[in-house]
Amino acid sequence: MTSRAPGARKIITAIARRELGLAAKRKLVRLLFLASIVPPIILTVVILVRIFAEQLTGGPLNFDPLLPFLRFQALPVAIVALGLGTPIVALDRSEDVLFLYATRPVEPWHYTVGKMLSVALPSFGLLLFPGILIAGMRLGITRELSSGDAVLMVLKIALAALAVGIGYSGVAVGASALVKKSRWAEALALAAFFVPAALAGMIAGIFGTDVWPLSPLIAIQELLTALFDDGKFGLMSMGTLLLCGALGYLITTARVKSEMIP
Repeated sequence: MTSRAPGARKIITAIARRELGLAAKRKLVRLLFLASIVPPIILTVVILVRIFAEQLTGGPLNFDPLLPFLRFQALPVAIVALGLGTPIVALDRSEDVLFLYATRPVEPWHYTVGKMLSVALPSFGLLLFPGILIAGMRLGITRELSSGDAVLMVLKIALAALAVGIGYSGVAVGASALVKKSRWAEALALAAFFVPAALAGMIAGIFGTDVWPLSPLIAIQELLTALFDDGKFGLMSMGTLLLCGALGYLITTARVKSEMIP
């Protein structure tokens, strides 16, 4: 009786789980992850202080820390994504182990999705978890939101978290697939974050327009602004993040396909 080859979902899950397990053993990644949890703790303290101040003054304070916090949180999430993703393919290429995947029922796209998933999931969680925390506090403690409004808030943050997971993982893993050294992958990923942002700033300065969200870091901030305020670049920002994810997927799959030879 012949055994059946594992399905795509099982293969992808195994690759992602392995990478997350390896990342959890790296001291730098653990430190980055812990540092990214500090802002939500600070936000909780700010909300509690605001509640106390409102009780003392007897009136509401016109200060909502939600959007500034979420926009700020995009930066530590990006740092964690780069810490997780930039070594993830470069290390396999430098050690010439890609051929090992070809000896198993692993397709190049299995490999790519598994690697990107191991970066996207933590990025998604680090942005979504504070949103759930804030919604819970505003529903159960401050009584600012109804149940429906709290659910809507979480759904909006989940949408932004999904986009940031796709975009950040595409940048980090795609950069990693282009080189064999993690430090070069980090440099490429940082360039993908900051060079388009600088270019958008130059264009805005020359033509007197708004800064377009050409960088994934600016894109997530503008997407959050569109979701929670009156930002006008929501669709463009979503497109930028999805494009980063698509490019990262295509680059990694093409590179792996050319080298995953038994």
